[in-house]
Amino acid sequence: MKPDGIYQLVQELKRRRVFRGIIVYGASTLILLEAAQNISNVFGLETAPKWFVWLLGIGFLGSLWFSWIYDFTPGGIKKTEPSKEHQVPIPPKEVRTYKITTFLSVLIIIGLLAYNIIDGANKKKIQLLDKSIAVLPLEDNELNYNETLDLEFIGQEITSCLLKVKEYRVVPWENCRKYNRKGKLYPEIGHDLSAAILVDWTPYDSKFQKRLSVNLIAANDHSLLWAENFEIEGNWSDEICKHSRKISKKITRKLRTYLTPEERALIDEQPVSAQATMFASIGNAITQDTWEMVLTGITVRDPEKNEYTDSISFDRAITYFTEAIKADPSFAEAYANRAKARLWGIRAGYFDASVLDKCREDIENAFDLQRELPEAHVAMGFYYYYGLDEYNWALTSFEKAVELRPDNYEYLFYLSMIGRALGKWENVQALSNKVFVSNPQNVLFLTNLGLSYLYLNDISRSIVCFDRAIELMPQWYVPYVYKINSHLSSGNIDEAKKVVREAEKTTDKDYYRIMAELNLYEEKYPIAVKNIERANAKEFYDLEETEGDAFLLKAKIYKYAGDLKQSNEYFMKALDYFGYRIKFDPENYYAFSKLGITYAGIGLNQIAIEHGRKALDFIEQPKDAITDPFILYDMIQTYAITGNHESGLNMIKKLLDRKSLYSLETLKLDPDIKQLFNDTGIAFINQ
Repeated sequence: MKPDGIYQLVQELKRRRVFRGIIVYGASTLILLEAAQNISNVFGLETAPKWFVWLLGIGFLGSLWFSWIYDFTPGGIKKTEPSKEHQVPIPPKEVRTYKITTFLSVLIIIGLLAYNIIDGANKKKIQLLDKSIAVLPLEDNELNYNETLDLEFIGQEITSCLLKVKEYRVVPWENCRKYNRKGKLYPEIGHDLSAAILVDWTPYDSKFQKRLSVNLIAANDHSLLWAENFEIEGNWSDEICKHSRKISKKITRKLRTYLTPEERALIDEQPVSAQATMFASIGNAITQDTWEMVLTGITVRDPEKNEYTDSISFDRAITYFTEAIKADPSFAEAYANRAKARLWGIRAGYFDASVLDKCREDIENAFDLQRELPEAHVAMGFYYYYGLDEYNWALTSFEKAVELRPDNYEYLFYLSMIGRALGKWENVQALSNKVFVSNPQNVLFLTNLGLSYLYLNDISRSIVCFDRAIELMPQWYVPYVYKINSHLSSGNIDEAKKVVREAEKTTDKDYYRIMAELNLYEEKYPIAVKNIERANAKEFYDLEETEGDAFLLKAKIYKYAGDLKQSNEYFMKALDYFGYRIKFDPENYYAFSKLGITYAGIGLNQIAIEHGRKALDFIEQPKDAITDPFILYDMIQTYAITGNHESGLNMIKKLLDRKSLYSLETLKLDPDIKQLFNDTGIAFINQ
């Protein structure tokens, strides 16, 4: 087309006001698209329907055709006349309207374009975020334990709703509530909890107003993604059950997550009784806290009251579950968790076997109400595990719980513990890895996880677990002890001694007994004697060692220090101690095993071997894959002391074929066993 033709076409388009029609239609289209997008999101659709976009495109062609043929005039819609006909002058009022309309349309387009550009940048940022979310614990040092428990219900409810969105990886509330966030910035918190997105919340409760402030934060750069205040008009339990649903859906919209109808229905589902839900939440928290307190020994039990503190005890947890059941008799999970609290109490020595019938009744009630309830299978697992010592049945129950909730790291952890007891090490490896990547903020889980890796000879990962446990609870001595074992498994005495010095600074414990053993391995016998005599009975008790074990260790140290008289005196004390145990328990294989070493120490070689073999006979059918290797280790010592080197080497090969705390480097440290590792012995073991 010639330039003058293009000019004439443009002039004709301007005369027919086609450009104005395009601008007006374009602005209207952007508004309609934005509205359609928002409406679609409400109904769970990611974008506006394609048919709607096609309709707008067809409408654009229609608007061009309409603008070319017709025009809006003060007198109504009229057909545009050809340019060669007589032109009617456009009234000034219409010119003004045209200019204003055009100006407003341009402003709308610019505004919408700017909004889309900014929103597009935000959308891109949100899309790049890993959808891993942690609901942070409440940080308020002025609250007492009971007040904290009441308010923790908020964090648990928000977490519970977010867990129903399949696209998210939500850190379990049990992990978050234990996290010590004091003085830490959001990037560090996100790293510790393995979460890219953090939900921070603060309740306000005054005489005049109750409200909940919620912030959604990108952990990597502190940026605030969303914030809103929610007014609390009634009691906290009812209002939180209601608002937690709103909060979770607002979070999904902000994170550009489009809920399926099923997910939306699950989130909207309200508990039959908000009060019952809150009681059960508090009961779970108290059960967890009591369990941790008992096993770590940080708070000492009061034997007269048969409780640990006024606020934390299994009895108090059971009271809350009972109140939850009263408020909602159909609350299956409350029955299951009440049974679990009693079973944990049995394991802790708080209850005896007389409560087992109540546990079974609660579990059956839970199954009657909800057959596929994971917590009911977990409770049944503990019933067999802690109540009846039936590990295989416990394994079946926990496997069912994991089948129902495959991502629940607590279920995976206990399944790995049962697998460990049964010696199913391939399963233990796989399950431990899953728990490890979940980054549990639970000192008991981390310590046992590290112990599993130690048995699996994954030393570096075991040390990572123990370090995490020490960071969470630096005053608890057990992770230090296992970390020492980790270093000894590679024969590194210097690193083990560093851990002892670290533990001495941070725990209220003495470590003379451990230092004496390390001195023995270093062949620093006079220092070993000095340390073992300074060790008190509490050190042996903390290590779950008996008075007889103390006698044997002292006898061994004095033997290598050259004081045979003192050594023999301690061997005789050990003989009396373990002999008395067998008198009252003829199947005490542990006592038989120790008597093997004792008789070897006093020169009764044949009797020593007979007692050691008797202990081996008892474990011919493995009872516990964790404890059985200790009997093999004792037998190696017995053979070495009595001069049965070939039998000792065969037993070493048998021990090294099993998963245990004993590596070849560990065995080389023991002065009794060291003599087996001459050139012939090493060659035999390596065959």
